[in-house]
Amino acid sequence: MTMFTELYALATSATLTMVVSADEKTGRLTISVLPKPKKEMGEPALAKDLTLTATPEDFDAGFVEALRGYREKRASLMEQAEATREVLEAAKFLSAKKATDAMSKAAKPTHAAKSASITTAKEDTDNEDGPVEQSGGNKTATAAAGESLQLFG
Repeated sequence: MTMFTELYALATSATLTMVVSADEKTGRLTISVLPKPKKEMGEPALAKDLTLTATPEDFDAGFVEALRGYREKRASLMEQAEATREVLEAAKFLSAKKATDAMSKAAKPTHAAKSASITTAKEDTDNEDGPVEQSGGNKTATAAAGESLQLFG
């Protein structure tokens, strides 16, 4: 690819600002490519600039490759950011669903709570060992001395 083709590919995901400066004493250029991610791609890690210092000849030989490597790393970061965003959205949805389910369950009386509050006259009067009383959901039995107690039968 040529330099402008590579810049175009990079500019599809960010607005680019380039700063070029020359140091006459050393004969070197410093080129900074400063991306500003587009709104839908506002990941802070994607705003990292590319700043290179080299001779003009070095830039002629390798600037396009440097831009390509930078663009590919940015693309990788963008993909990672999108994957993370999707995972967070799924977790948010799952959390909201769990909360809704928990609230639904809390609003409905449970079968055990209904059973514990119902006492039948038969339990109170038809036990041959003595009366059985309902207390907090557990049966208790009273028996005369010497008789065996059958608590769960």
